Amino acid sequence: MTELASIESRIVDMAVHGQFPNPVSRRAFLSAVGAAGIVLGTGACGGSSSSDQPAAAGGKLKKDKTWCQVTTLSNDYFVAFNEGAKQAMAALGVPMATLEDQGNASTAIGQVGNVRTATGKSIFGTPATEAQAAAVTKACQASGILYASSYTAPPWYTPADADKWARFITPPSTKIAAATAKALFDKVGGTGTIIHVPGQKGSSADDQRTAGLNMALKDYPGIKIVTAAPGNWTSEDARKSLTNILPSVKDFVGVFAQNDSEAAGVIAALDAQGIKDKVVTGFDGNKQNIEYIAAGKQYLTSATIGGLTAGLLGITVFDVLNGVELSLPERFLSQGALLVTPDIAQKVLDTVYAGKLPFNWTKMSKALHPNDWDPQTLLNPIDPKEFYAGVPQDQYKLNPAWASADIGKVRADYAAAFKSGPLFEFKSKLVA
Repeated sequence: MTELASIESRIVDMAVHGQFPNPVSRRAFLSAVGAAGIVLGTGACGGSSSSDQPAAAGGKLKKDKTWCQVTTLSNDYFVAFNEGAKQAMAALGVPMATLEDQGNASTAIGQVGNVRTATGKSIFGTPATEAQAAAVTKACQASGILYASSYTAPPWYTPADADKWARFITPPSTKIAAATAKALFDKVGGTGTIIHVPGQKGSSADDQRTAGLNMALKDYPGIKIVTAAPGNWTSEDARKSLTNILPSVKDFVGVFAQNDSEAAGVIAALDAQGIKDKVVTGFDGNKQNIEYIAAGKQYLTSATIGGLTAGLLGITVFDVLNGVELSLPERFLSQGALLVTPDIAQKVLDTVYAGKLPFNWTKMSKALHPNDWDPQTLLNPIDPKEFYAGVPQDQYKLNPAWASADIGKVRADYAAAFKSGPLFEFKSKLVA
């Protein structure tokens, strides 16, 4: 092993300091090294500044297998989430496996145990409920497994409460829902009945989107809300929910669906009944729904891009495993959402959703780019006191560590770091 390490060290030294007659020779050498399975830091690739040097000692990055945990791959959002995770991890050279927990906390905890048995070091994903989010976080903490998650967590429970909880990313769901509801109410002229199809009970995103709807409703006395059965984040449940409530609603002007999969189910139900000219909104920015918007079948969605969220989470655990230290405000983030309406739907499809996600995943990594990393979206550190204002600190209380957190500085740093990518031209329109 010592001799092998010595040979590898000489190869790395040759890649970094060696003299090559021309760039083609250098590229041929690096290609051969890569084919042999020898990992070089980005500084060995030529033309890079010191800011491109990886954080791992000796220029060798840890690329341990990771796991992406989702509710179900029968849901378009989770499919997109998982696909983005695969693309990001492939770009970093990190093996990844997918876990489906079906929104069951016991199943999710059992999967953490399986990862531990496999000597895994990290999991990232999007838990279905607050109870599951807390359970998985605590299971990972007890097992010494890094965890990064999105969307759902109990109020006042933050990464300050678990050092293995590397990062939490969520759209500002209440703010986005209020903006979505306002756009819907304006579109229908500020009057009429709106059918509300909730998501899954116990989910933070579901609670916050309903809160945003009710917040906007205060300014529209001419709007009446009729709430249907939960759509449980799936097209089929939402289709059944809308179909079942239609006989009891004499007339309505639009539907506020709690996510895009539900919006797709709503549209299917309306089509089956031959009902036209109803204004439908959703959330998440699934490609199919943006196609619906471009075609006039749906009016609006808020695109956070699930695959981007997943990539950011996967890159987080990669960075932390490679020695990147994140401050507390960096670990509790709001992700920008773009409200996609018919006027920009086709442009968003042509840029963000053309083939593979058009993000430079390696540039998002602080391990690979400590001084010039770029998240390629708006990431805004969350102030828990603002985020949970009015919510009692019952089950969890705000960790005292937040008292010394410099949220303002991190907000400024992250806003300045966003300099490129397909969302950059929409930077001023992102809600975070």
